[in-house]
Amino acid sequence: MPSTTHEELHQSLYPRKHKGIFSSLSQTVNRPEYEEKIAQRLSEAVKIPTVVGDGMGHMGEDPEWEIFYSFSQWLKNTFALIYEHLTHTTVNEHAHLFTWQGTDQSLKPLLLMAHTDVVPVSGSCTDTWTYEPFSGHYDGKYIWGRGSEDDKSNVVVILSVIELLLGIDFKPARTIIVALGFDEEGGAEKSYGARCLAEIILQRYGRNGVELIFDEGMPGLETRFGREFALPANSEKGYLDVIMRINTPGGHSQEPPAHTGIGLLAQAIHIIEDNPLPPKVSADSPAVAWLRDAALYDKAFPDTLRSAFKENIDSSEILSCITTQFKELRGLIQTTTAVTIVHGGDKVNSLPESAYAMVNHRIAPHDSVRILKDHYISLLAPWAKKHQLAVHAFGENISQPESALGTLTLTSDYDLDPSPISDPTDPRFELLAGTIRGIFGDHIVVSPTILLGNTDTRYYWDLATQIYRMSPWRASHDPRGTRMHTVDERMPIDGLMEGATDNLKTSIPFSESPSRLFSS
Repeated sequence: MPSTTHEELHQSLYPRKHKGIFSSLSQTVNRPEYEEKIAQRLSEAVKIPTVVGDGMGHMGEDPEWEIFYSFSQWLKNTFALIYEHLTHTTVNEHAHLFTWQGTDQSLKPLLLMAHTDVVPVSGSCTDTWTYEPFSGHYDGKYIWGRGSEDDKSNVVVILSVIELLLGIDFKPARTIIVALGFDEEGGAEKSYGARCLAEIILQRYGRNGVELIFDEGMPGLETRFGREFALPANSEKGYLDVIMRINTPGGHSQEPPAHTGIGLLAQAIHIIEDNPLPPKVSADSPAVAWLRDAALYDKAFPDTLRSAFKENIDSSEILSCITTQFKELRGLIQTTTAVTIVHGGDKVNSLPESAYAMVNHRIAPHDSVRILKDHYISLLAPWAKKHQLAVHAFGENISQPESALGTLTLTSDYDLDPSPISDPTDPRFELLAGTIRGIFGDHIVVSPTILLGNTDTRYYWDLATQIYRMSPWRASHDPRGTRMHTVDERMPIDGLMEGATDNLKTSIPFSESPSRLFSS
């Protein structure tokens, strides 16, 4: 076990060059009247139902996009100071790009991201909400409603902090960019928002032309093994939806074959579920980085797993511990498989001519879209041959028996490989980690991890090598846990104010020149 302490690895850092500014603005943020102001802003934002669903039509054709004009007007009215002093560019009608020009043109810019769209509210669940889904109700402890956490909280916090800095005539050395997308949750196969924002930023600054990118993530501070961790995600899993479709001859159900198309589909599902891609851990895996830190610095960490980290990060013992003792962590080290939609048949006494299943995968860093597709073919081609099924997989004809009794067709949607991994030994991560500890306390262990879902950063990979995803507040502020994408989504006011403090303390030092920025 290394003798180095966590405190030596990530020293708590505080603004040095603008220490007085940070101290003064921190007092402002902590005042009850400012807390009320931020809460009301989030409440107002939630009341505008900027819903984006998977089945929306094109912009200019589908009227559901029109609500974003109202949200844009709300932004302009609420953050007039930002529109007055920052360069604002509207992209594809509803995306917003704010540029706060720095005084030192030699420095790469800092990019802050968020999105203004929200997921739909199920009509069948509306009555189960404590308050109306778009009421924006504030009870003094929580702001309730769809989008209150994901992701209008970050929109409000980022812009409110910049407004504070403008109010005292702060001038950043490093250019600060704010990019607000509007279709992170769906709406189009290729994004109208983040994708186009990223293209503009790439044209301006070039490949790797941005110093750091910060985007949303899960509530970044969690208690694990009795120790509080800050978990900025330095990578994301990949994504793939696979559609398995089986076509077989129809007919009357009084003369069925040994297996109908639905029966064959059930077998195919069984094969895929029972044969996932294997889990893997390695020394550079972001999924186990925080486990390694927990083993080093947390006395409550299980001894069996601690000894495994002590001996060899690649050991089968670690893999065994995670897959048997910590099953909830399995998704961090393995490509996941979830059969989410099944459909087949039209009438109870008719043989189905077509049946399909949709399978959602989140791809681990050691796998890829190609590996996963090949895995499907290797599993299902021999099975299809046994049942005399022709196989068409991902645009290729795999097999065509002379007397085929049906066809298995595999197609895919939203092919996305795992993201690049931002190097946690980079000085910029050390800077981030020290800043987080300076905000939340010396007891915090800062460890990179992997985000199981996907964010708009998937369009920004060419812009920076250092990309981090974390919503900077404690998950413990809501004892029920996060309610994103479900009934009774709500944002704790204490978490919202922690987010404001974090953005304030991050924006000031990261906008300074790269000389000695901090004092410990």
